[in-house]
Amino acid sequence: MAKVKSVSEHEEISRGDEEKAWETAPSVEEDTVQKDRHGFALIPQPSGFRDDPLNWPAWLKWLVLLQVSFLALLGTFNSSVVNPALVPLAKLFGIPVGSAPLQTTSVIITVGLAPLLWAPLANVYGRRPVYLLSTLIGIAATIGSGLATSWTGLIIGRVFSGIGVGAAMALGAATVNDLFFLHERGTKMGIWTVFLTNGAHVAPVIGGYLAQAAGVRWCYHLPAIVNSVTFVFMVFALPETLFSRSEESLARHKERTYLQMLFGFRRNALLDRSVSLRDLSRPFEMLKYPSVAFTFAYYTVCFAFSTILQAVTVAILFTQIYHFQTGTIGLMLGIPLLVGSALGEVFSGPFSDWIMYRYAKSHGGARKPEARLPASLAAMILCPAGIITYGVCLQARTHWMGPVMGMAISSFGLQLVTTVCYTYCSDCYKPQSAEIGSLYNFGRQTFAFPLGFYVLPFAAKIGIQYAWITFALITVLFSLGVVVLMFKGEGWRKKLGQPQFHKDI
Repeated sequence: MAKVKSVSEHEEISRGDEEKAWETAPSVEEDTVQKDRHGFALIPQPSGFRDDPLNWPAWLKWLVLLQVSFLALLGTFNSSVVNPALVPLAKLFGIPVGSAPLQTTSVIITVGLAPLLWAPLANVYGRRPVYLLSTLIGIAATIGSGLATSWTGLIIGRVFSGIGVGAAMALGAATVNDLFFLHERGTKMGIWTVFLTNGAHVAPVIGGYLAQAAGVRWCYHLPAIVNSVTFVFMVFALPETLFSRSEESLARHKERTYLQMLFGFRRNALLDRSVSLRDLSRPFEMLKYPSVAFTFAYYTVCFAFSTILQAVTVAILFTQIYHFQTGTIGLMLGIPLLVGSALGEVFSGPFSDWIMYRYAKSHGGARKPEARLPASLAAMILCPAGIITYGVCLQARTHWMGPVMGMAISSFGLQLVTTVCYTYCSDCYKPQSAEIGSLYNFGRQTFAFPLGFYVLPFAAKIGIQYAWITFALITVLFSLGVVVLMFKGEGWRKKLGQPQFHKDI
């Protein structure tokens, strides 16, 4: 594709406010606009600089995408690898089995809070320094967890581990938006979300047998080793992706080499902003927009009851009901969630991009974010159906395949929700994607945090099947917000306008 002469020639499309480009065809000269393979204008329009992430070669974009996706996987892997071994973990530290999930929930809550600080830093100093610093913190904290000699020491280590791994779990969506055009975001965001979701599913498959063969402490040693190797790779292969697209910034931009994008550690001179206390509240300010608030609530509830619910209950319930060993419990927890999520991604990211293309084709090249939302409709049935199947089969003490199938079904539905919601919000408010990612991460982690404390007592009081049916009905209730957005979302977006911060990203 030919390079454009200057951003000012097509500012209508290339600035952070993408609203006009969705709703109308480009109003600029045809020979100045870069187009995708279908002949539609690229959104946003790339600059004329080779260090613009939108202009990077495909191999480099994929290299960065896979790195930030793997970091997201390691975040959930780190917090979940010991889940099948909660019983031997409790014996090791001499605590009641019911208290063991605290090591998981302590990571969950700090992962939710840490990005509220990481996101503002990443918007000023760049994505790369934050990824590197947070990974180092995670490595040190995980090593400390593995060496802990007391339960209090372990929990402190898990708290700092959550602070470290939280950055990648929140900033990945913003990095995807730095690298890819609107018409690519569904598929690429789906790749990142499938890694984000499946770290918690791969972890127990490995952790169960690892704890059984080498001891519980290796559930901390292994993530520390893997994170350390990943950090070394990042030093040489993860260039800065933050890039300002304002006309003023581009007018004084000096093109950087690859080495400068790696080792030119400096405050991003293009953005002329500093970190302030107001930045800590920016994610919550996005809740004023229904497109964010409704999808945030739906995703938060789905994530809690479609994956975290199983993570904090399988080890205990499958030990009590089926008398499985630690290694087998890891398989029961990991395989169905992994398979369900992987299959779900086939029908979410690429499908939502295809729906967006069909909409643009039938509307003269115009696009609107709400065109993606129908790709999540099946989840409104799959998530509650899987949750109910899991609970009813455990209550009836069916063959273990029953609850396992329920877990796979709910995981399939969760992947539809995750990819579509993240991509939809990125389409609506691309410049604020880091704040939206932090908000999603905060909601997902803090809502899931207390599950380990109340779900089993709740199930013991009213029965497993009725407890799980209750959780499924809550999921159904929150799914209605997405249905409303399909009809009202476009009008609400136009009425409220775009946020007035970070518009140059």
